[in-house]
Amino acid sequence: IPQLWDGSATERILQILDNLLEFVLLAGGMAALYHFVPNTYVKWTHAWSGGVFVAVGIGLAKKLLVIYLSLMPTYSVVYGAFAIAPILVVWIYLAWLIVLMGAVIAAYLPSLLAGVARRAGTRGWQFQLALESLQQLDQAAQTDAKGLTMGQLAKRLQVDALQLAPALEALGQLDWVGQLEELPSIGEPRMVLLAKPDVTPLAPLMKLLLLDQVPSTQGLWERGEWSAIKLHDVIRKN
Repeated sequence: IPQLWDGSATERILQILDNLLEFVLLAGGMAALYHFVPNTYVKWTHAWSGGVFVAVGIGLAKKLLVIYLSLMPTYSVVYGAFAIAPILVVWIYLAWLIVLMGAVIAAYLPSLLAGVARRAGTRGWQFQLALESLQQLDQAAQTDAKGLTMGQLAKRLQVDALQLAPALEALGQLDWVGQLEELPSIGEPRMVLLAKPDVTPLAPLMKLLLLDQVPSTQGLWERGEWSAIKLHDVIRKN
């Protein structure tokens, strides 16, 4: 009867487990990086997608590098003791490139899954997004939720969350929109409307995203009477 469980079989199993552990640790570490480091909420599923991509990419890059070096036997002869230096530089470049590609996947995966229908291209795009965001948040303020997450807002406006970020940042600078500090178990934080549309003038947002009020534009501001426009005039139908 042949011996089915010998030292070589044990060694292969341990090697497989070691490779699997390395893969999981690398993917998990990169997923944590993509989840916690960005100054915005990133779902764990999206972060894990980027992490798995990095783990697979690093594994393939190692194998390709080994194959390349094996096909170049004169490499160490040419560079001698310094052969490790260019190899290290190439490896750092490849690894960093794969990490950046994983970050791109984690960032744009929500847009790919949501099927973004609108893209930037019109003049005053950020001002338009800011007004549409205020409209949606004003409507949400009348509901039990009182606000919307970035993902919900991007989905309603049919835009990419990365496109929406500058407009929300501008609204945050004006203290018109705030972000609730949700518990980690709840998930993505909600954006809520802080400004009172009936008394808040539109002018600060126009100065920030559309046309600043300077001596050369003073006549346009005065003749257009833009300073008299309130927020409710542009975000509410009635």
